[in-house]
Amino acid sequence: MAYKDSLFRSIFGNEKSALGLYNAVHRTSLDPRDTEVVINTLSETLWAPGKNDLSFLVNKSLVVIAEHQSTVNENMPYRMLQYVCRLFENGVTDKKAVYRRALVRHARPRFILFFNGAAPFPDRKKMRLSDSFEAVAGFEGVALELEVDVYNINEGRNRGILEACAELKGYAFLVSRVRLLEKELAAGCEGLSRKETTQKAIRQAIRECKAAGLLWEFLENMSQEEINMLATDWNMETALEVSREEGFERGWEKGRGEGREEGREAVAVNALAEGIPVEIVRKITGLDTETITGLSQKIR
Repeated sequence: MAYKDSLFRSIFGNEKSALGLYNAVHRTSLDPRDTEVVINTLSETLWAPGKNDLSFLVNKSLVVIAEHQSTVNENMPYRMLQYVCRLFENGVTDKKAVYRRALVRHARPRFILFFNGAAPFPDRKKMRLSDSFEAVAGFEGVALELEVDVYNINEGRNRGILEACAELKGYAFLVSRVRLLEKELAAGCEGLSRKETTQKAIRQAIRECKAAGLLWEFLENMSQEEINMLATDWNMETALEVSREEGFERGWEKGRGEGREEGREAVAVNALAEGIPVEIVRKITGLDTETITGLSQKIR
């Protein structure tokens, strides 16, 4: 598992697992022996805009774009629009073809988001790009639409999908156990840093997952370095969640210049406190290196 890959992407970023995910969501039973699956996930640097978790084609006819989130971003339809435009562009070998009269054919897309956060959320929800459009008097129609199907994969939710895909069931189990064990260890083990607590929770959750026969082969091949990286990734997500509450809600969403800057700095401080490298913090926040370095010196 490379550091740039999320746990979700590492598990499902191969043809067999991706097809299993497809079959579970679509309630189909396509056989990998006679089904063509092509992984076409956008690859960029960690946390860089435009990188999606997973996308793939099934039998050259459907682009499935899947993401996983622990906090639902209401802008996912717009982000998915960015992804599919790039995927369509990548799929057109003759770039001049779109300027000719003949119709250029594209694979039919499907947009999926898996939610595994702690906040209350329904089993299923449909998010629409049109929900973000400004209302205009006298206009009711929508000229541009994109729909994202959101599935809650927490324990006890959407059992049919989880039972139909062993990897997704294992992923959901592992995440839920890490989350619970983190709380238990934080309450019972004084003196441990957040990263140490997370590492310990992940190691215990991995043992429980393997004992339950879930993700056994994938987890058996994880090295200690990869577990440490997973802990860093996990804490990065936690830092961003805190930042949304302390920074975004306080500043960015108010739309004021000073407030937006305050929000960016709150994100940077939380990320730096978790040991996230300056270069990655820069990509997340858009702040310059000098500003981030100054913030890092304040929290030492």
